[in-house]
Amino acid sequence: MKKLVMMLLLAVVSLGAYAQTEQGQSALGFNIGYGFDSKNATLGVDYRYNITDEVRINPELTYFVKNDHHSTWAIDLNAHYLVKLSDMFGFYPLAGLDLSFWKWDVGHGLSQNFTRFGVNVGLGGEVYATDNITVGLEVKYNIIKDFDQALIGVRAGYTF
Repeated sequence: MKKLVMMLLLAVVSLGAYAQTEQGQSALGFNIGYGFDSKNATLGVDYRYNITDEVRINPELTYFVKNDHHSTWAIDLNAHYLVKLSDMFGFYPLAGLDLSFWKWDVGHGLSQNFTRFGVNVGLGGEVYATDNITVGLEVKYNIIKDFDQALIGVRAGYTF
C-alpha cells in the first residue's frame, strides 16, 4: 500500500513538470543506494552538466558505509545519453570511469587498503517532479579488478 501511495504522490507532483535536459543546465544531487556484493549502503553527492540537450557529464563522490569491517570511497565520472520519453520522464544509459579506495579493518588497529580503477555501465531513469526537482533511480555495474559489483541508487536533485 505504501508503494502505491508513493507512486500516486509522485505522479501528482510531476503533472506540471517539464524535462530539465537543456544544454548548459546544471544539477546538484544527493543519492542513497546499495552495493550488492560488498553489502554496503551508499551515500553520495553528484553534479550533472548538460553538454548538449542529450549528453551530460556526471562526476560523483560516493561513500560505501562501513559494514563487516569494510568501507570504500569512490570517485566516478560518467556520461549519460538522455532519452526523453515525455516532458515528465526520461531515461539514460551511462558509461564512465571509477577510482575507488577500499579499506578493511583486519583487527588490532591494522587495516588493509586497495586503490582500484574501474569502469561503470548502467541505466537510469528520472522523473522531473517540478521545474527544478528531479527524482530518479539508477542501476549500474562497477567493473573493478577483484571488486566487481552491481549497485542501485535513488537520487534527488536540484536543477539550476
